Amino acid sequence: MTMANLSLKTKLIPVKEDSFFLPGDLKRTHEAALETLSLLKTQLHASDGSPHAPTILFTAAWLTGTSLYQSLQYEKISLPGTMVTLQDLNREWDSLVYLLEEYTLQRSNVPIGRIVLAAMAVPPSFKPQIGVSDVQGELQAQYTSVMKKHGFDFTEGTRVGVLLCSILIQEYNRAGIIDADAATGLAAQGIFEAARQCLLP
Repeated sequence: MTMANLSLKTKLIPVKEDSFFLPGDLKRTHEAALETLSLLKTQLHASDGSPHAPTILFTAAWLTGTSLYQSLQYEKISLPGTMVTLQDLNREWDSLVYLLEEYTLQRSNVPIGRIVLAAMAVPPSFKPQIGVSDVQGELQAQYTSVMKKHGFDFTEGTRVGVLLCSILIQEYNRAGIIDADAATGLAAQGIFEAARQCLLP
């Protein structure tokens, strides 16, 4: 199945407005997340109109992960002779996972190990129909363009991506497609996977 064969309809999920993690103002963050969601719905539709939840969720996570790497790369450019390391990725990924928990679970004190273990229990059938390279090659530039349109740099773009993942996770959880903890773990893993793939030569 290719990207042109997938689609999903979702709704905006409210996010706590008092969260101190929010980049910029909440309205612009929501607008950028919703515009990206519309982009994914346009690009990822099945010929029969049926949704494919795993592909949509992983795509959102992978776009976020690639943006995470780009944000770190941009920071390093200003320091000649330095490069993005796995330690940099780990540090920033931890922060993004806490942000994802804040948006999705309305708390940020869930041990990362717990959501990763929950993700390991997801049935093998809950897997994407395309790969991270396909997403990076076909959608990353469009995602970055949406972020720039809303005035977000790469770092803020990762936060918008996390909000997008949260919207999807909550929708899937309400629909009984996947448990919120498990989906949070999958999104967290997807973010790291995409960022790590950019790091590798």
